[in-house]
Amino acid sequence: MSTRSGPTCRPPSPDERPPPASVITLKQLEAVFWVARLGTFAAAADRLHTTQSAISKRINELEVFFSTALFDRSHRTPRLTSKGRDLLDTAEEMLQSRDRLLERMGKQIEEVRRFRIGITELIALTFLPRLISEVRLAYPALSFEPEIDVSTKLASRLLAGEIDFIIAPTAIRTSRFTSVPLRKLQLAWMASPSVVGDTRTLSLEEIAAWPILMQAGTSGIDAIYERWFESNNLSIRRAFAGNSLISLCSLTVAGVGISYLPAAYFADFVERGQLVVLQSTPVLPTVRYYAVYRNEGPLPLYSRVADLAQQLCDFSRQDFHPQPVSRPA
Repeated sequence: MSTRSGPTCRPPSPDERPPPASVITLKQLEAVFWVARLGTFAAAADRLHTTQSAISKRINELEVFFSTALFDRSHRTPRLTSKGRDLLDTAEEMLQSRDRLLERMGKQIEEVRRFRIGITELIALTFLPRLISEVRLAYPALSFEPEIDVSTKLASRLLAGEIDFIIAPTAIRTSRFTSVPLRKLQLAWMASPSVVGDTRTLSLEEIAAWPILMQAGTSGIDAIYERWFESNNLSIRRAFAGNSLISLCSLTVAGVGISYLPAAYFADFVERGQLVVLQSTPVLPTVRYYAVYRNEGPLPLYSRVADLAQQLCDFSRQDFHPQPVSRPA
């Protein structure tokens, strides 16, 4: 996240201060809220689709109106003063009231220009095209901006306010976020026939004798499975295969090791005889996916996308034929 300093981040001198405002505006309160939430003037400007100088001006106007500093700018990033924290609490309430009013009047979506969604690779490979198509049909003026990464990084970016919404095997259980449960993902031990021959049932200890292929980045699924391995006293030899499920599958087909792969998505490799499914006791656990979003901003949009994700969630390989979308003039 940018931490650029400059004229937008220092307190105004007496000659630079704007004349006292007669009213407080929601744009001023938004500026305080997002600088406090995201940590920099630059990030707040990006979130509000404006410039750093505009954010600085709105905050300066409030500081003149209240005759007090709202941010301590002596640090690398601006920090709320005690008066700033007092203002933030009320500002958040007022912005939430604004959002509720816009929702009732059917106007909130007009305030949204960008929808930044974080997804895992599996979502991109399966139902993401259908989700994008449905969202564009409902909100043709919306800029849909998907970003693909492992779930741990997506959760961190959501917490930092850098993205608005994620679909991942991760739930965030705090009052600031809503986590909507989607389908459970079934994974299966898979190996090349050249590795296991005619064997289809192995103990966990026999499976662990082979290198276990997994993604290099810490994914939510890998984190869940690490805990499962520990609970079963299973010591494994990890062989990292990059961050791509496709490369993971390719290395498994090549006989480099055994992996646990999404069963539905890679079922065609099993049908063609390139991979075999290994049975083990106990069986691999399923992993729940979630749609997670912040409880602030355009909640009707977020809720609608979460509903669509629930309806469309499918981890199998899909044929997709997009429908044309009419663009606003």
